[in-house]
Amino acid sequence: MRLPNILNVVKSWFADWRAYVAEFLATFIFIFVVLAAFIVEGNLGDLGLLGMSIVTGFSYAAMVFASVHLAGGFLNPAVTLALWLVGKISSVKMIFFIIAQLLASIASAALAGIIFREGATQSLYGLPALGVGVELFNAVLLEVVLTGVLVFVIFATMVDRRASVSFGPLVLGLLLASLTAVSVPISGGFLNISRAFGPAVISQSWDMLAVWLIGPLAGSLMGIVYEVVFLRRGKK
Repeated sequence: MRLPNILNVVKSWFADWRAYVAEFLATFIFIFVVLAAFIVEGNLGDLGLLGMSIVTGFSYAAMVFASVHLAGGFLNPAVTLALWLVGKISSVKMIFFIIAQLLASIASAALAGIIFREGATQSLYGLPALGVGVELFNAVLLEVVLTGVLVFVIFATMVDRRASVSFGPLVLGLLLASLTAVSVPISGGFLNISRAFGPAVISQSWDMLAVWLIGPLAGSLMGIVYEVVFLRRGKK
């Protein structure tokens, strides 16, 4: 391949750099707000499970609504992967979106450490843990199922053109609040690799690797199910 051709390929990779920046900012704000809520709860105990769930759901809805027209409003590597698996985004976009999401996660955890200092350190920068007596397999299975539910609703409200997209962010926020309330006492309430990646990197805590990696990635396969069962059928 000639040099000009290589330069054109590289240039095409960064053609959507504004979308990657928007995805970074939206993910950064969402993850930081969630981490702050978990850190406050871990140190003061003022929010409770309901409060943390509301913060998670409302902030997610706000950031999806704010970024959907700029970048797609993914905010979650599992969602990005699900869209790539069914051909909704290219491989290049998938890679850069996930990089933006993971970098945003690290940046948000680092900022939480600067602001909350010892409080962030004591709570592992908002990194949740398994519930008391919960086995690793059960936690992973719950993450797979709930991430699959999230991906299903995202496809049903934001990807399927037959749906009312304008209500998509609100529906997703309400759903994530509910899923967070259910999953936090058991698996820690990840459902999003970006939710755990930054705190794990900053705190150097990798004990939950199987939960926050395997669970959401497996749950992303629901995108294929929706594509095959509903979208392809709708095209016939």
